Amino acid sequence: MSTARLKIIGGRIGIANAFARMPFRFGVVTMEAAASATLELEVFVNGQPVLGYASDLLAYKWFDKRPEKTPADNVADLLWVVEEALTVASALPEGSVFSLWRQLDEEIDRRAVAAGFNRLGASFGVSMVERAIIDALGRATGQSFFEMVRNNAFGIEGGAVFPELAGLPPASILPEKPLERIALRHTVGLVDPIEAQDIASADRLDDGLPETLADYLEQDDLSYLKIKIAGDPASDMARLERIAAVMERTGRTFALTLDGNEQYSQLEDFAALMDAIRSNPALARFYQSILFIEQPLERSVALSRSLDSRALKTIGKPLLIDEADGWTRAYHEAITLGYHGVSHKNCKGVIRSVLNAMIAAERNRTSGKGVYFQSAEDLTCLPVVSLQADLAVVATLGITHVERNGHHYFQGLEHLPKSEAEAALAAHPDLYRREGASIVTAIDGGALNIASLQVPGMGFACLPNLSQRTRAADWTFDSLNKSDAGHAGTGE
Repeated sequence: MSTARLKIIGGRIGIANAFARMPFRFGVVTMEAAASATLELEVFVNGQPVLGYASDLLAYKWFDKRPEKTPADNVADLLWVVEEALTVASALPEGSVFSLWRQLDEEIDRRAVAAGFNRLGASFGVSMVERAIIDALGRATGQSFFEMVRNNAFGIEGGAVFPELAGLPPASILPEKPLERIALRHTVGLVDPIEAQDIASADRLDDGLPETLADYLEQDDLSYLKIKIAGDPASDMARLERIAAVMERTGRTFALTLDGNEQYSQLEDFAALMDAIRSNPALARFYQSILFIEQPLERSVALSRSLDSRALKTIGKPLLIDEADGWTRAYHEAITLGYHGVSHKNCKGVIRSVLNAMIAAERNRTSGKGVYFQSAEDLTCLPVVSLQADLAVVATLGITHVERNGHHYFQGLEHLPKSEAEAALAAHPDLYRREGASIVTAIDGGALNIASLQVPGMGFACLPNLSQRTRAADWTFDSLNKSDAGHAGTGE
């Protein structure tokens, strides 16, 4: 199949507010409301006009955690970088997806740094446009995301970015077919209730969905957990003991990941926490269940030098970069410093994740299967476009478990117009179900059924209606109610 030629004409952004059913504490912020941005992009594919879509939360205090930046500043910066990416992309000459992505990635990275933003934030702007381009290509050619990668419809030349990938086709790292079922790795946030006694009776939601960790373990039959770490040894240990006790009472076996969320400036300090976990009899099974550790070090130091070998030995689990994966070569650089893994998140870039999968596969040819790896992490992907596009990529890469938390912290598809929620249920009945008056994500035996995502484009058959969203120019952060939207650094 010949590589399609694409020309970006322009696009528009619509915003819908999403209000959490329970607060989500991660890193330095507690989120109770957020803006969901949807991009509609007009593209000529081989001379024919077609629309493509991308969507994500404008997640404050993740892309940029500088204390002097308010949540409102963060959201403004993210909207700016998407608009900047639109401007640059619309000026690019016709080309393949890969050639357009390379030019856009380089220019937005340069502009964001020059403007005082950061490289991770730049990646977000690039990824929104990139995903909408890919969606348009799939719709124009009738190919699913898996088929586009298998057929190299993007025109990816790995050797042009990483010489060691020269001659390696993207199809060589794919499973025989896209996954139709992916285990859900449930997020345990820093202020999440562990058991019923953690919620005052007056504060119970009683919305038909699980509320505590114990509820989720029982009702959703989970096998995977991702547990956030606060960086305070005493409180972390007490909380982990409670979580471990709840897990033990189920009599089931779990696989865990820990997320340091950049809470440490020195690896030795995190190693001390891991040593305490390993030395605690109550956490023996808990430690054995840990698969990997996600980004304990703050991004400014995470890739500044090789990881201390003694600290790594004490930790005893592979480390993965997440927030430090802010530019295309970051994972390649991280491997030389002692890291083994990298997170996939659509918000950081789809082609980047494909390249990272190729790097891991190439390194494993000499190091052994699974030594280098990708995980699938969540930036609170909400239905429909954001969630399904991310799952379509995860299914293509063959990652068998994925962190998901949008179903946990937000009320199903309530942030969408009713017509879009109903269309999603009709088109993807394996992924959604009714719960009372709401439509929610369907969890089946601790997993998501996603066979219906194999449709042209980025995994969603029903399209967003931007006329039912607020134009970016008309939206204000105040519409989230600042007193509830986020409390940076307080945990309240």
